[in-house]
Amino acid sequence: MFRSVKLKNIKITVVCVLGVLLLSAACFPVLRSAAPDTVMIGDKPYPLQAEDSSDVEAFLTACGYESPEYLFENEITVPKHWNDIYTSYNELQRQQGFDLTPYKGKPATEYVYFVDDTLNAVVLLSDGRIIAAHVSECDGSEMRILN
Repeated sequence: MFRSVKLKNIKITVVCVLGVLLLSAACFPVLRSAAPDTVMIGDKPYPLQAEDSSDVEAFLTACGYESPEYLFENEITVPKHWNDIYTSYNELQRQQGFDLTPYKGKPATEYVYFVDDTLNAVVLLSDGRIIAAHVSECDGSEMRILN
């Protein structure tokens, strides 16, 4: 009698674990695909596919920043666990059509450009796409969405 109960419990446990794994596998592509394919610049959609600095420069030019000057790039990781600052930063990104949520814990490349007398532009790329962008005062005093 005790053997059948234990075997039955093990079978139920295995089925539950497999169910959770299958559900997780099914949800991952849905969460990953939540990242936008385009962002609105003015009244036109702009594709977010980007591989390198030349694609970033084209994006910044489309945003109205003439002749962006490349400064540097960094390899970063989008934090998996966000503090208040990163949560606020993602809200800034969401205002312009981006969302960093699908990229938590993922590597990204940060491109920094000088775009006018007082502004630097920062664009993040991951998985062959632009995932975030902002401009900030050169002295770091203010950060805001692109034009």
